[in-house]
Amino acid sequence: MGTNLPQVAQSTGLASYDNYIEPRLSIGDSVPNREFSTGHFKIQVDSEALALVIRNGAGMILWKSIHNLPFLLSSSGQDDIHPSADDSGVFSIRERDDQSTMLQTVTRIEKVDDETVRIYGGLGHRIVPPTHLDYELSLHELSQSQLQFSARIVRRDPSMANYRRLILTFESRSEECFYGFGESPSHINFKGHKVPVWIRENAQTLGKRSSTIIGKTYGLLPGMDLFMDNADRAGMPSHVCVPQFITSDRRCLFLENTEYSSFDMRNPDRVTIRVNADHVTGRLLYAASMLDLITGYTEYSGRMQTLPDWVTEGAIAGIQGGHQKVLDIVLKLVQHQVPLSAVWIPDWCGVRRQKRNDMTVQHSWWNWEADTGLYPFWPSFVDSLYREHGVRVLSYINPFLVDKPNARRNLYREAADNGYLVQNASSQPCRLSSSEWDTGLLDLSNPQACLWFKQVLKDQVWQDGVAGVMVDCGESMPSDPESIRLHGPILPSAFHNIYPTLWSQLNHEVTQELDYADQALCLYRSGFTQSPGNMSLLWTGDHTVSWDQQGGIKSALIGMLSAGFSGFSVNHCDIGGRSTVGGIFSGAAVVRSKELLLRWMELAAFTAAFRTHEGLQPELHAQFYSDEDTYTHFSHTAKLFKALSRYRKHLLQEAQEKGWPLMRHLALYYPEDPNTRELTHQFLLGEHLMVAPVLSPSTTFVKVYLPKESEQVSWRNIWTGKSFEADGKYKVVDTPLGQPAALIREPRQDGGLLNDLVDFANAASAYNVTSLK
Repeated sequence: MGTNLPQVAQSTGLASYDNYIEPRLSIGDSVPNREFSTGHFKIQVDSEALALVIRNGAGMILWKSIHNLPFLLSSSGQDDIHPSADDSGVFSIRERDDQSTMLQTVTRIEKVDDETVRIYGGLGHRIVPPTHLDYELSLHELSQSQLQFSARIVRRDPSMANYRRLILTFESRSEECFYGFGESPSHINFKGHKVPVWIRENAQTLGKRSSTIIGKTYGLLPGMDLFMDNADRAGMPSHVCVPQFITSDRRCLFLENTEYSSFDMRNPDRVTIRVNADHVTGRLLYAASMLDLITGYTEYSGRMQTLPDWVTEGAIAGIQGGHQKVLDIVLKLVQHQVPLSAVWIPDWCGVRRQKRNDMTVQHSWWNWEADTGLYPFWPSFVDSLYREHGVRVLSYINPFLVDKPNARRNLYREAADNGYLVQNASSQPCRLSSSEWDTGLLDLSNPQACLWFKQVLKDQVWQDGVAGVMVDCGESMPSDPESIRLHGPILPSAFHNIYPTLWSQLNHEVTQELDYADQALCLYRSGFTQSPGNMSLLWTGDHTVSWDQQGGIKSALIGMLSAGFSGFSVNHCDIGGRSTVGGIFSGAAVVRSKELLLRWMELAAFTAAFRTHEGLQPELHAQFYSDEDTYTHFSHTAKLFKALSRYRKHLLQEAQEKGWPLMRHLALYYPEDPNTRELTHQFLLGEHLMVAPVLSPSTTFVKVYLPKESEQVSWRNIWTGKSFEADGKYKVVDTPLGQPAALIREPRQDGGLLNDLVDFANAASAYNVTSLK
């Protein structure tokens, strides 16, 4: 580890005077020690507690700063946020605070109007100039349960010109649990962790690192964490990242800023929010329950759009490889009586192959026109699949454009000539790929670029009759203001996090303008604070084809559950995962086993959509079409998914009306039960169905925790009829293949919406798969 030179200098007495100043809060004598009311909130600068205190009307403390410590700081220093060499959406982050204010004064507090209280004061190294910043903190009531806060620097001494960052700190109980922050691949409760809010790809799911399993097995690369910041070591990178949390103490906080921020909860008694802006705006919410907090938060974030009915009634089979292969597999699925709603064909626009480490992977040609080699009669093929078999077609797009040789219409050249791509410092298209093909990123700050690309999508994607598209990416927007030029008047560093929202908005507008919104499906993987209102379905991105928690099936479940706390209420994952993880040694890759695929199907049956993915290297992996057993299990689990259709539609209505997630972490219903706080292996589908999928290999049973209820409640296994008392204990539930643990709450209060599930389970009790080889 490196030497901390400032600490060494301080310990030897060689540091400057400022290094010995202890942080403190100073409250002026003229500041009244009383509460100021906004109507439903009470704000006090308490001169005895030496703290800022905010309460709701019932006296509940929503915010309290730490005794005699600043609740607002400012620092200088440029954070190092760098994309990977191949611009794959992977970013490294290292925060830098070269200097920080240590002293905060409160000089005045006043009631501006009936709903607003404002606090004035200063920040600095010393009380006197020339090391001083003047600030204002406004607290404005938006409703009886929402208080908006706005902190800004209003004047600065010349020596403080580089202090462009604000830091907020407030108290937290050591037992308080923090949920949200978007879609986390590794954590549910963030107490004890630091979360960077920067949308980015997880390097491990791209196959850039050896899997955790291989690393542990061979005991190699022990110093790898030296190249990652603390957040990376905790596995935090996510393409759905939101500056928002909900806690077990029934409070919610979120920022309206788009700049890079981080939330530090590593100290048990406090939360520190660090924002790369000198004007920070956010909101505090409280409610009677955590579910009600989600309702209040989604009034701002927006709520996800209604899914078409057909999505909830059958499988979406991911198939690629050309017209004949797709047709042959569809016919086999029909033969096996699979309820098949659609096929997703990601290579509809052709493929190109690229060497990555010791693997050759294939990418689509990002020119968004049908490939006449693989699909010579694409529009008629799309039409015939639906007309003859009732099977819809989904295609694939992203915001990249590639310079494709011999293209019928070269979109890259067209966009480059019109200034529709993100540009470099030389006002040329910023090349975003290390491959041999020039690749550009659509500049969504340019209204004309958005209009142009919407027409491209209408003419070259939707006009062919597809029922939906996978809307990929959104996390690769570069952010260096010295090397990146945008059309719009926004800094790249502030534009990076909102790029996915504008990307989802563009695609949502296309379906609205075509009048397809009610029947078309767009599925997304990247998002920020206000993305949910543009979306109908989220998927958890590129998981590794493994069992582990660092990218595999376990992380898929964690991601779906965590996203629900942040308004992403309707989500699912790629069945089987996507990414083949390269090994430490050449050829030592992790591939998808048959057992993993079958168990992943069982998990997916209880999500919002049932969609398979062939994987980055399809020839290496077990597929649903590999043999008779995989077809049989695919049919079985697709029917299980369909049996939940009526119940799922009820939950989708709740999602739209209240913002509540379909898949619910147990803490939403049992926040006082300490055993629920860290659970990552089971969940509630709605309120009435407890699910515990098999997430480990060679497993024939799971342990399910059933929280103690105030009333007489039990949970009945749909497969065996066995009933378990809700007594705050773990129960062992047998899970032979085809019978994932699914328990219905009794007495039944689901209005009969789960009857189809019970009927299916009774009829399928003799189900059997003969081999996992």
